[in-house]
Amino acid sequence: VLGGSPPTNELQRTFFRAGHAHAGVLVMLGLIVALFVDLADVGSLATGLSRLVLLAAILMPAGFFLSVVGENPQRPNGLRALIWAGAGCLVVGVIASGIGLIAAA
Repeated sequence: VLGGSPPTNELQRTFFRAGHAHAGVLVMLGLIVALFVDLADVGSLATGLSRLVLLAAILMPAGFFLSVVGENPQRPNGLRALIWAGAGCLVVGVIASGIGLIAAA
């Protein structure tokens, strides 16, 4: 896409860039959260919910990538709902991790 082999518009380039950025940051955040939660020996509910951060690392970039597929889209399609689903998973996962870590301390 960035090399210009398939023709892309500015919306696609922007969403592809955002998808890659979110994937990188969220995977790192998810791994750090998982490490802290495992080291603190948090309860099973908080541990399970903390894994939602890694799910967000899949859903949000997928929403960015898949919502602009096709030939010269002018607007994102309905798969942009994956971005919001990922954001919800991120919020629940981070809050559950924080509460679990505070309770374990």
